[in-house]
Amino acid sequence: MTGRSERAAAATAALRDVLEHIDADAVVQRMDPVLRRTPEYVRWARECGASALRASLRRHAGLLLHWMVRGTPPDSYVLSEIYEQARECAAAGQPLDDGLLLHHRAASVFWDAVLGLAAEEERGHLADWTDQGRGHVDSYLDMVTRVFTQAYADQADLPSAQGDRRARTLFDRLCAHLPVTVEDQERAARLGFDPTPPYVPFVVLLDRSAPAGRAELAARLRGAGALAFVEGVRVTGLTGPAFDWSAFMADRRLLLAPGRPTGRTGLRTAVDDLRLLVAVASRSPRRGHVRTEDFLPQLLLARSPELADAVTHRVFGPLAGGDHGELTATLACLAENQFDSASTTAALHLHRNTLLYRIKQIEKLTGLDLQRHGDRALVWLAVIWAQVSSRPVGSRSVRNHRLPAASDGSGPAGTFTSESEQR
Repeated sequence: MTGRSERAAAATAALRDVLEHIDADAVVQRMDPVLRRTPEYVRWARECGASALRASLRRHAGLLLHWMVRGTPPDSYVLSEIYEQARECAAAGQPLDDGLLLHHRAASVFWDAVLGLAAEEERGHLADWTDQGRGHVDSYLDMVTRVFTQAYADQADLPSAQGDRRARTLFDRLCAHLPVTVEDQERAARLGFDPTPPYVPFVVLLDRSAPAGRAELAARLRGAGALAFVEGVRVTGLTGPAFDWSAFMADRRLLLAPGRPTGRTGLRTAVDDLRLLVAVASRSPRRGHVRTEDFLPQLLLARSPELADAVTHRVFGPLAGGDHGELTATLACLAENQFDSASTTAALHLHRNTLLYRIKQIEKLTGLDLQRHGDRALVWLAVIWAQVSSRPVGSRSVRNHRLPAASDGSGPAGTFTSESEQR
């Protein structure tokens, strides 16, 4: 072995020794703050779930580290698992471009995360190997890109995927109030959908379902005469006024928000309202049919997140910081128990005098008078907003705590994504 090859082998061995002690979870933890600021991460976390996305990133980080340490690229079995995951993403209607962009972003911050985890004396070895390390990252990214692209192409060839695309295209044209063309009539005929108004818009959420389950639900709805397509975690579409939901409502996981019969004018707005209703209702225990009337306060807050933020700051802001956690919990519990002292003391396992003392402290710090209906209403609204936005009561600014609701998740009305979903 020449001196040059010996030095290269020694450098590789030193690098592998460093990387072998780096944990994939720790790498992802360092990548997270950067990725969470990107719109594609937010959309994918919303559509497939934050925990599932984090698990996927952790798996990719682990595979890449294993390749670098052992010199063994992912085998066919691993690639088939990535392929199936990509097929599920395609079936859920998640855009391929978003997925590829997210993988590119993750690859760009992976090596920096690895460097950040190395000890000071180890960084020299990693710095010397940066070009080769990034080469491994680029090779892995190329491999994943090929697998995802193939999976999306294969998924697009399935009859169910073709039906989904036809339904979405016809739906968008009807909402845009475009003239019904021969192509539209052909799409409707192939789907078995009557394009004659009035239409009944609907949004359905199948609780705890996998992408394949949502695709199956959309296909079943189309088979029953509905215009239905998968839209992230939801199934959205139109039916005729006489559509029978009874066979579908037998599934107790189903959350259905049907609209009123309408023509094409205002159809898009009606569907956006239903998306927001489902997003709000999904935070409650309610399943089955839900109506706007069931969630009026929650919807008002969700439509005005800045005002909801102001209400929360007015109520819980003075209790933020310091050692006021007990007071915050007490105030929230009071609102949840309609400000009834007996119910609140029972829920918190407190003596009545302790509760009265805490109420005085709350009123002193916040300036609220909890005997006044107006101040009680503010507290109640702040607690409701915490429940709607899926964040701890008394959390700081809710500007980024938004619900996934309207349009495609990027429109102005009701586009709310909670931070807990982004993590």
